[in-house]
Amino acid sequence: MARKSRETLAKKRSIKGYREKAESNQLLKLFAEVKDYRKTQGKRHKLEHILYLSVLAGLMGATDYKQIAIWIDKHIQKEEVKKLLGVEFILTPKKSAVSEILAKVDSQEVEVVFRKWIKTHVDTTGKHLSVDGKVMNGSKYKDKRSIEVVSAVLSEIGVVIAHQKIAEKSNEIPALQTMIGELGDEFIFTFDAMNTQKNS
Repeated sequence: MARKSRETLAKKRSIKGYREKAESNQLLKLFAEVKDYRKTQGKRHKLEHILYLSVLAGLMGATDYKQIAIWIDKHIQKEEVKKLLGVEFILTPKKSAVSEILAKVDSQEVEVVFRKWIKTHVDTTGKHLSVDGKVMNGSKYKDKRSIEVVSAVLSEIGVVIAHQKIAEKSNEIPALQTMIGELGDEFIFTFDAMNTQKNS
């Protein structure tokens, strides 16, 4: 019975051209590069699908794990979302599963994907970057502290092109140094005076 249901669903997806539509979704394809820490057994949803849905939820106003999970539950069966992902879900991911995945996924791998993706949409060559540290709203999870990041914004158009997580028990100075090293010397950086400190 389960096999017949899967075959029927696969045929339905094929008729609607889901696969072809998903193949043009560059961000979804890049998310597939992020390592999935979960065991294969019992895994019901692909990591790239959860990450992509979380991005959509964030763009629509979700600010924490709970709101992201609620948005996914409300919109996952909409035709527009199915087309973006190239799949039609039999089961909606539980709130606990969504929060667990987002809390444990390697944020640096996700950042690498973001930087690749943003460069396909924005010309970043020789631009002026404004850099500042911020606390990520809604990032506190259970007993873990909120996440702090340094963000680099293209001053001319106000688009963020990179983030760097600030290590616990540290500050934004080392994070900024790491970011500048990764982005290279093609940019002109502006930042707070505290980041001009030198080692004595």
